[in-house]
Amino acid sequence: MQQAERAKVLASEIAGLLNDVRVNLDVSKGLLNNIPAASAPKEERARLVIPEMGFFTWFVSGNLFHGDGLFARLHGLNLESLSSGVGVEDVISRIATKDQPEVAGGFRFAISSGKRCSLSYATYADTLCRDIALIGSCLRNEEGMPSFFSGIVVEKTAAVFLDGSDPFKAYCDAALSLAQERGNLLATRYIRSALNSAAT
Repeated sequence: MQQAERAKVLASEIAGLLNDVRVNLDVSKGLLNNIPAASAPKEERARLVIPEMGFFTWFVSGNLFHGDGLFARLHGLNLESLSSGVGVEDVISRIATKDQPEVAGGFRFAISSGKRCSLSYATYADTLCRDIALIGSCLRNEEGMPSFFSGIVVEKTAAVFLDGSDPFKAYCDAALSLAQERGNLLATRYIRSALNSAAT
C-alpha cells in the first residue's frame, strides 16, 4: 500500500514538473527567437523553427510511464491515464509494428549504458500517421541503478529547420535558466542531466 501511495505522489509531482517545463519552454521559445543567427553568409542561413515538444518520464523500476498532453496526442494515449502512469508496453503498442523492435532496443540500450538515445518511429494516432523523433536518457539513483528515463518527442515536419547549432542544447540552456530563476530544483536537476547527456 505504501508503494502505491508513493507512486501516486510521484505521478502528481511529475505531472506538475511536466507542466512547469512546458510553461518554461513557451517562454524559452521567445528567448530563442531573439538569438542572432550565426555569422554565416546570408544566403546560407537557415532559420531555426522551434517545434512543439512533448515531454515524458518513465519511472523504470515501477514501470510508470508519464507524459504531457502533446506526448499523449502524438501517441493516441489518454492524458489522464498517462498523467497517472501507464506501462511502457502501452506506449510501445502505439508505435508502428515495424518500428517497435528498434524503439524497445533503444530503450534497453539507454537503460543499460546510461547513454542518450535518439529514435525515429511512426505512430498512428487519430487515424493519422505521424513521424516522431525521440531523444531521451536514463538517470541513475545514488546506487547507480536505472531510475528515471526522461526525454522529449517532436513530430518531424518539413517546417523544422536547423541553423547548424544544437537545438537540444539551446532548449535545455533556456529552460535551465528559467528553472534556476524560479527555484525549481527538481527541474534544474533533470535539465542539467539532459545537458550532460547531450555532451556525450
